[in-house]
Formats: sequence, C-alpha cells, structure tokens
Amino acid sequence: MKATDTVIRVVIFREGDHYIAQGLEVDLCAQGRDLEEAEKRFGVVLRAELREAKQRGASIFDIGPAPAVFHALYDNSSISRSEALVA
Repeated sequence: MKATDTVIRVVIFREGDHYIAQGLEVDLCAQGRDLEEAEKRFGVVLRAELREAKQRGASIFDIGPAPAVFHALYDNSSISRSEALVA
C-alpha cells in the first residue's frame, strides 16, 4: 500500500439468508450467499464505481458516507470487517 492510497472500511453482516457488505466511507453495498461472496461482490461494485467516477472526473467519495447505523455496526457487533483499497 502506498502513502497516497485510501482505505474504505467495509462491514459485513447477515440479513436473512444473505450477507451484506456495506462500505462506510462510501455508501455502496453488495450481497452474497456467504461472507466471501459478499466481500467479492463488494469489490466488483467498488471497482465499477471507481471507473465511472474517473470517467466523469469525479471522486468516489462524492457518493457520501454510509448512514451512521452502519458505522455503529462496524464498531460494535458486525460479523466481519474488512478494508478495500482505493488506489
């Protein structure tokens, strides 16, 4: 990781029969049948949004952060936490 890289925190939690991966610094999410699939799909969504933002000359952070409830979930009782690198 370079000093100029940015990390987006991701909280993954179960909802019904699926797992949800929710970004915190950017309000993006993806779902999967298990933790790994949710995390993988979040990466796909993140890369697509990064490409689209770059094409528009914008920042992915223009999306804005996730609602506070997801930050609290990350801090307190999430099933899994991960980070996604934004180069």
